[in-house]
Amino acid sequence: MGHRRGQRADLRKQLDLYRLNVGNHIRQIHRLDTHARREYLETNAEAILFDANALLSSLKAWTGYQALHAARARAAGLEDAGEARLVDTIAHDTRTELDSALAETTSLVGSLTRELRIIAELPGRDTLPLTGKRKDSKAARQTSARLLEALEPLADALHPPAPPLEAPGVACAPKSLDLEPYLRILRWFLEDGETLRVLGFPDQLDALDPVSAIFSVAKEKLAAAMDKAAAKTLVAVTDRRIITAKTSAFLEQGEIRQDIPIDRVRYVRAATPQDKNGRLAIDLITRDENIRWLFHTDIDNTQVDALAAVLAESMTIPDVERDELQRRRYAPIEAGKKGEGTGTRSTEPTGSVATTCDAE
Repeated sequence: MGHRRGQRADLRKQLDLYRLNVGNHIRQIHRLDTHARREYLETNAEAILFDANALLSSLKAWTGYQALHAARARAAGLEDAGEARLVDTIAHDTRTELDSALAETTSLVGSLTRELRIIAELPGRDTLPLTGKRKDSKAARQTSARLLEALEPLADALHPPAPPLEAPGVACAPKSLDLEPYLRILRWFLEDGETLRVLGFPDQLDALDPVSAIFSVAKEKLAAAMDKAAAKTLVAVTDRRIITAKTSAFLEQGEIRQDIPIDRVRYVRAATPQDKNGRLAIDLITRDENIRWLFHTDIDNTQVDALAAVLAESMTIPDVERDELQRRRYAPIEAGKKGEGTGTRSTEPTGSVATTCDAE
């Protein structure tokens, strides 16, 4: 009995150790910047492979031990009712723990594999000489490819990969733009069952004042903002969220800029701005920010309208936010009433939220 308890403790210790090790790899990958992450993968390639496979082996050994324990109890249960009840307890506890451990292992290995797949897919700066960043990028892709070759059988057994992404029906992109590199990387950002509905490639005005970006019609201000703030942007709209990224950072480093849940969309407007090019624009107001996208004239206007329509499906303001706006509206009035008896006067606080807006 003592030997079995010691064996059980050793198996448990191994399982916890490798679960911790793989979790540490994932946290390091997420915490580091692009250059440091690539160095980490280069330096720890063998350890990553060992820990991931050891985690699965430990899980198999632990489950096997529990199955043997249950078999012994089942044999003894033919003559002992207490042992028979123990079989049910072991079966229940083992199934619960196995499900939990498998879910955690699948998540950890899946996260690691996702990071490697993204890095391996990056086209990088293929037009530049093989020096500096491109050399580092190529080395990282090669390392990731080697890791994936050994790791993918484990990852695919735990969780089959999603099929390759196909271009969605709505694509706001110049006809000359090859969507395939973006789709190959974006594939690994989507969750199970998530559907890509729209791809767009606008310029995003980050530096322009949010209110002016949406409502101003001044040609000079818009043109000046374009010169300072325009950056080619990838916009991917799924049935769950809006993903944005600078196209250069997305292709070179697999980095995204924003991840906005669809339920945070409050207002969408498609309009032709009063600039010299007459480019179509989409204004997106979310719970937390205002965004303006400008689309080049060689992008089909019907596709831009379709992007706005998809976003507009999610326009809503939750009751809790509406109630908060109403509370802010009446708060100064209530404060003024309370101050009347003491001779004080209430004023509208700076930066109060407007409760009406002018929509087209």
